[in-house]
Amino acid sequence: MIKVVDPQVGEEEKKAVCAVIDSKYLAEGPVAREFEKQFSDFVGAKNTIVTSNGTTALHLAIEALGIKPGDEVITTPFTFIASSNSVLFNGAIPIFADIDPETYNLDPEKVEEKITKKTKAILPVHIFGNPCDMKALKDIAEDHNLFLIEDSCQSHGAYFDGKHTGTIGDIGCFSFYASKNLPFGEGGAIVTDNEELKETILCLKNHGRTPKGGYYHVRIGYNSRTSNLHAAIGLEQLKKLPKMLEIRERNAKILQKELADLDGFALQKVYPKAKHGWYIAVGRTDRDDLPAIKVIELLKGKGIGSRQIYSIPSYEQPAYTEINDYYYWAKFVTFPDYSKTSCPNAERIGRNHFEIPIHAGVSEEDMALITSTLREIFERK
Repeated sequence: MIKVVDPQVGEEEKKAVCAVIDSKYLAEGPVAREFEKQFSDFVGAKNTIVTSNGTTALHLAIEALGIKPGDEVITTPFTFIASSNSVLFNGAIPIFADIDPETYNLDPEKVEEKITKKTKAILPVHIFGNPCDMKALKDIAEDHNLFLIEDSCQSHGAYFDGKHTGTIGDIGCFSFYASKNLPFGEGGAIVTDNEELKETILCLKNHGRTPKGGYYHVRIGYNSRTSNLHAAIGLEQLKKLPKMLEIRERNAKILQKELADLDGFALQKVYPKAKHGWYIAVGRTDRDDLPAIKVIELLKGKGIGSRQIYSIPSYEQPAYTEINDYYYWAKFVTFPDYSKTSCPNAERIGRNHFEIPIHAGVSEEDMALITSTLREIFERK
């Protein structure tokens, strides 16, 4: 089976982890500081703060910006639920705007329609590594005095108008989960050029301690640290990342070239000023007689891994449709009746999309099998 996820780890990562074990400095420390420095250089940010995962990165970023219970944050329903959950952790209210039907990212026009007096931020997700229209979203944020929080958890190596994702808005958040372009196993990071925000996040992520450390706590904080063990894997992966991104892009271009004329099939579109990071390549079936679940079944039959990722929009998840019945913050904040939310494009793409393996472990021979199989599936009458 050609796997949909296959982290490219080897002897270099083993040696790096063993070196940390030998040092006996297992907690977050010098290795994590070195990763932060190198990741800042990679994305072009002044500051990187590592965290335990991408979800804690989003949570800390939202709290550090001063977003409070009852504030509204506009985001996408077509993503992993952690994006909107991170808003809820702070008692704030996720407001879902529909997506563009071709790029699968937040539609700026739909975002503007959702702005109210309670809106404090826009949280776009660069879905599958495809950058959002950051110019349009930044213009909207500036016009309405809103924070722009980039969920870049899937977009390592992605750029919009020459700037790496995560460095365009007020703050950017990354994930280093095992499936990502840059995997730790578990890990995350926040990037910002704002020194005051950096200091606030450092305090929040470490139990509310001052950045100087010790047992002096100036606010209520969390344990959102990573470890030197995870950061050691990250440093080795960062060395390999440029080459792995090249392979992902090569494989994506093969799909674009070989399947461009395939009837009833489409790939995710990319804005002209954007460079896709190709975390995931997503196919879409536009044929009623060939649903995505059937395409996935046929691909697996030929030894090609595939799946649907976000088939259920966040607002249709039971966690949201029943939120006013059980969630702690619902005692103090009135959440929308999410069962009445409707984002038709997100619902349609959720039903019709399927993943195509393109990660750095997928060879050109594998791609030949993938493209020929997809042609066979979609040309079948």
